[in-house]
Amino acid sequence: MRKADLFAVVLCLLPAAGQSQQLADGMVLRADDARRLAEYHMAAGEALLDAFGGGDPADLAILADALHGDPLPPDQARAAMPGDWSCRTIKVGRLLPITVYQPFRCRIGPDGSLEKLTGSQRTKGQIHQDGDRLVYLGTGFIAGDTPPAYADLPPSADTSDPQRVAEVGVVEMIDENRGRVMFPDPYLESRFNILTLSR
Repeated sequence: MRKADLFAVVLCLLPAAGQSQQLADGMVLRADDARRLAEYHMAAGEALLDAFGGGDPADLAILADALHGDPLPPDQARAAMPGDWSCRTIKVGRLLPITVYQPFRCRIGPDGSLEKLTGSQRTKGQIHQDGDRLVYLGTGFIAGDTPPAYADLPPSADTSDPQRVAEVGVVEMIDENRGRVMFPDPYLESRFNILTLSR
């Protein structure tokens, strides 16, 4: 690829100065969440290098299974996602190469609301359509807390007590029984998180 062509590609990936940071459906993003979405592939690549460089083979097998399968188009994914799910968090990169948690319970409503119902670290928010992808915007919080909605979070992350952080992720459904939510550059502990969905 010629340098001029590469430069043009990079320019297309960068937000224009003064451009509103929002999803295609009009939902406004916090500035840092727009950055995290823009760095999605970089965060995934760095995290996977960490995981496969030093992760336990059993955990890596779970990770590989979680990433296997092409996602459905958004309209088919939206039809497949409502209901109760077994969900498992996989944290990759940064503090440890990989950490795989036991399954918990999650629920996705017909309106695209998503909530992790069990475990000490929870998330609650909404799935939005952004062109040809689905994006989750929510609030990460500790069990027992009543979290504010994503839109009511402060501009910068608050990891104090109570711990409430913005969470942004790309949602992919593989079929009616498998899916994943992938969180680039989470504020706590890891470089990339995957919330697997199965039933």
